[in-house]
Amino acid sequence: MTDGLVKLPGYERGVNIRGAPYDYRYPPKSSVGKRYMVALKYLIQETYEINNQTPVVILAHSMGNPYVINFFKLMPQSWKDMYIDSYLAIAGVFGGSAKAIRTLTSGETEGVPDLVLDPLIMREVERTAPTVYWLMPPPQVWGDTPFVFVNGRNYTAKQYSDMMLDQGNTKGPDLLNLISDTPLFEADIGVDVYCIHGANNPTPYQFKYGKGYPDVDPSTINGMGDGTVNQRSLELCKKFKRLKDYKVVEGDLSTHLEILQREDVIKYVGDHLTRSEKLDS
Repeated sequence: MTDGLVKLPGYERGVNIRGAPYDYRYPPKSSVGKRYMVALKYLIQETYEINNQTPVVILAHSMGNPYVINFFKLMPQSWKDMYIDSYLAIAGVFGGSAKAIRTLTSGETEGVPDLVLDPLIMREVERTAPTVYWLMPPPQVWGDTPFVFVNGRNYTAKQYSDMMLDQGNTKGPDLLNLISDTPLFEADIGVDVYCIHGANNPTPYQFKYGKGYPDVDPSTINGMGDGTVNQRSLELCKKFKRLKDYKVVEGDLSTHLEILQREDVIKYVGDHLTRSEKLDS
């Protein structure tokens, strides 16, 4: 994505294309997250100043989108009116990802063979990261949808604490409670929003466990989405109060990470930057 954008006339890394990486293990309201929010504020203000007081376009991908939403909720409207041109959301995890449930239940190695990376060892690490709990599909979006099936019982988003205790994850409910007041999505964030995501790719949705639960791989039932984020979660971006454009891409290079390589998506972002530049000149 960045390699494509720096080819635009007048764009330069570190000047008017700048990165704001965050530590994905920590949610926005953690001490690490709070320091990040302060740093992001000053990065935006500095970018505004060194570019002739030009309002900044914020581009976020994946979990970066909930982070940005929480940032915007912290900032006064007067600050956003001065420093923010618009917000471009790509593949936002606005309603969680069912993969997070599988991660906490039986471990996630992202395709690395079990002989190389033991999912149960990874699970012990993953269960310590508050953001994995943050990314679980929230009950206010998913209601009574069952996600885990085992021994004649199923667990919904309203039963996460019971599920974790049944799995021996005794610290899980506390970590879940820790992020309970940190939203993944808010409709009114006080800025113009442009949204783009992939669709109609098989995406983990529900998980059936048998003997050995929770220390075994489940039978995964796929729904639709971008391969990582479920469709219902992605489509929440249609509910932004100041949504200005909504684009869905399908077919080749429409999965969660591959979307960043699509020429039409790079062009979409580039056209948006050019439009914003002309409006501000």
